[in-house]
Amino acid sequence: MPSVDNNNNNDKKPVTLTRIYGTLTTIQSASALAFSTFVLMHGAQVISANVGGAQLANRTLLLTRPIYQDKGIETTLVVGSALVHVASGLAKFSIRLYWKQLGHNTAHPTLLPYHRLVGHLQIPVVILHFYLTRLLPIERYGDSSFIDFGYIAWGLQNRPIFTYGLHITLILGSMYHAVSGVNFVFERLFSKKKVIANNTSKVSQHSKSVEQQSINNRINRQYLLKKGAFAALSLGLISGLVIISRDTTKIPLRFDFESMYSKIIGV
Repeated sequence: MPSVDNNNNNDKKPVTLTRIYGTLTTIQSASALAFSTFVLMHGAQVISANVGGAQLANRTLLLTRPIYQDKGIETTLVVGSALVHVASGLAKFSIRLYWKQLGHNTAHPTLLPYHRLVGHLQIPVVILHFYLTRLLPIERYGDSSFIDFGYIAWGLQNRPIFTYGLHITLILGSMYHAVSGVNFVFERLFSKKKVIANNTSKVSQHSKSVEQQSINNRINRQYLLKKGAFAALSLGLISGLVIISRDTTKIPLRFDFESMYSKIIGV
């Protein structure tokens, strides 16, 4: 299956637009890699609850959070990379819409189904999570660096539908989108080989068939690995949330937290 991300069928598309799309893909891949460093640290905080409960999760949070909440690093690594990723993705989306009107195939064979749709749907979820966990504490206290997982635990215990719904949606969508695109990002940035390439040289039909079968088998293996990784990571993160909620029994700032949550859900 040809892919616009790998510059296939370029002879049928305007060269300048194809080059712009390729540049946007490289920019989007680089921003994804940068944002993933934050996601790994943030995810490790929650997953650590499976080993040492809420106590270890809070220790991991307090240990790693200063790394990505440093003013300069947060601006570039977290907010900056996220904005670049979204902006380049939306720009690519507009180009694909134009190409679809011309009848060109814009699918990418190595991505899981609905990879792009899931990414677009995650935008409001990520914004809401950032507002809840970063902006609201700053608005109330002027800082959020001292708040631990008790803030999320309060929501899980007292506003379970909203808090579980928000964070499970965030976990499932983020892990699906990340796992789906991880190999493409590394191949785009670091590999000299194309993921899929059309062979225009004069080779036998049998050779083309064998090569395509090999490609299909490799893609199927990648699909299985990605689905397994998605299931394992999602389960670890969701179970971490449950453990944090269960283990957190004392929440000194519970009245403040109630007021902060009420700004979103109104009760």
